[in-house]
Amino acid sequence: MKVLCAWCVRDGKPAFLREKFPLEDPSETHGLCGDHFTSLSASVGKVVTPRVWLLSRMHDLSWGLTRWAQRVMGRLWSLC
Repeated sequence: MKVLCAWCVRDGKPAFLREKFPLEDPSETHGLCGDHFTSLSASVGKVVTPRVWLLSRMHDLSWGLTRWAQRVMGRLWSLC
């Protein structure tokens, strides 16, 4: 499943953010990229706290580690 920034789609910009499970599902879902998340936070008068920023970065890190583990396991299975 592909995750796209809804606002980038609206603006006609490249919108791909990441893939998420189930990976074989070709459909799309939407979120916000970092730039649009920041502009949305500013427009509603809320400051993005360090905790919110850290949680969003941790999500990105865990997604990357998951994809890396899937690639490694796929290579190991292909050797068996």
